[in-house]
Amino acid sequence: MTPLLVEAATALRRMARRRAVLAVGVLDLALLLHTAVLDPVDSAHAALSAATALAALTVLVLSAGIVADDRTAGRLAVASAHPARRADWVIGRWLAVLGPAAAAATLAAAALLATAPARPGAVAVALGWAAGTAYLAALAGLAVALSCMVGSTPQIFALLAVLVLGAVPPDVAVHAIDSTWIRGLARGLWTLLPTPWTLGRLHDWSLGRGQPAPAAAVLLAVQAAGWLAVGARTLNRAELVTRSV
Repeated sequence: MTPLLVEAATALRRMARRRAVLAVGVLDLALLLHTAVLDPVDSAHAALSAATALAALTVLVLSAGIVADDRTAGRLAVASAHPARRADWVIGRWLAVLGPAAAAATLAAAALLATAPARPGAVAVALGWAAGTAYLAALAGLAVALSCMVGSTPQIFALLAVLVLGAVPPDVAVHAIDSTWIRGLARGLWTLLPTPWTLGRLHDWSLGRGQPAPAAAVLLAVQAAGWLAVGARTLNRAELVTRSV
């Protein structure tokens, strides 16, 4: 097994011992049953959005302190504790978060689409699923990068801000500011971050409900790699400072 997969498996084992992980699994199942049985979705767009929202909650819980806890415990300062490259270490933890979240999104989307009154073609569903997976990959990458920089509490608040504020269209979020460049800056920021608004645009495009958004699709696809690079660089710098001390 490669060092990257070893790090991913180690992170998964640690997650399995956390009560919060079991709690979020039960909550995901309860929300899925409620949505599928008691309050069925009215469209494929709603099904994909609900499935990704459940998975985003999973990312939020699984990623809490995923790197910060090791830093607090002093494991970053001991080279023998983690002999793998920092890049493998960061990517392994990203895979440990993304894997369960993507699986939850896939199962939830399949269940909710089965209850939708009208189902689109297989290509449209596949494109919508791909957009959701890219979104989760970017969100997990951001979560891991934040955990490389700050503690679990600031990390969770930052992710919540992206999820909550990012669900509001940028023009609405800055409607009180009568400035064209501020509105353009807000749209750019909402696109550069893994926001639900960007995912909604891509779902609309894939299902034929909205305008094409190729730039948003490309940016979302490369975000995960960018955030992981930031996280690995942060750890490398922390290691250099530790060694110099």
